[in-house]
Amino acid sequence: MERMKKEDRRIQILESAMKVFVDRGFSGSTTLEIAKAAEISEVTLFRYFNTKQEIFLEGIKPILISTLEGSISTSSDLSPAAKLEYILYERISLISNNYKIIRLILTEAPLLSELGAENFMNRILQILENMLIQIGVTGSNKEFTLRLLMGSILSFLYMPESDSENLKKYVSNIVTQIIKDINK
Repeated sequence: MERMKKEDRRIQILESAMKVFVDRGFSGSTTLEIAKAAEISEVTLFRYFNTKQEIFLEGIKPILISTLEGSISTSSDLSPAAKLEYILYERISLISNNYKIIRLILTEAPLLSELGAENFMNRILQILENMLIQIGVTGSNKEFTLRLLMGSILSFLYMPESDSENLKKYVSNIVTQIIKDINK
């Protein structure tokens, strides 16, 4: 049997860990359970990660930050409305498709704060705020629009949507309202 490349093993551990965390919560999970889920020894797990906290933070980073930065980069050449629509659709799709992990992240918010990771949420808000400024949302409209976006995105935690047409209609309605507000 061929040995797995280091980066592939790391990804395997993170994916297995996120499944364990979703099933058992952060506090209810052990590194031994994560290792078993990844089909490796606990010693091997610790060659890749120093702590369970590190595994958790590394597991949520792509979900929270990297995908958002990628969406903003991908949509950089679009018109303001198209950019907003693209990013909102991507965020809502991400939440609808990964709502168990997102709920876990929100449930573990006190832990994230303890670990000094509250800057994850601050970073997300800053990224979205910068995007709003780029498309022309300023002043008190910026805070209102940011709250509207975050509320819309988070509502899909409890009402996930798998029908892409319904999701597109929803996103289009929200973007239409925001653009009307910008053009007042």
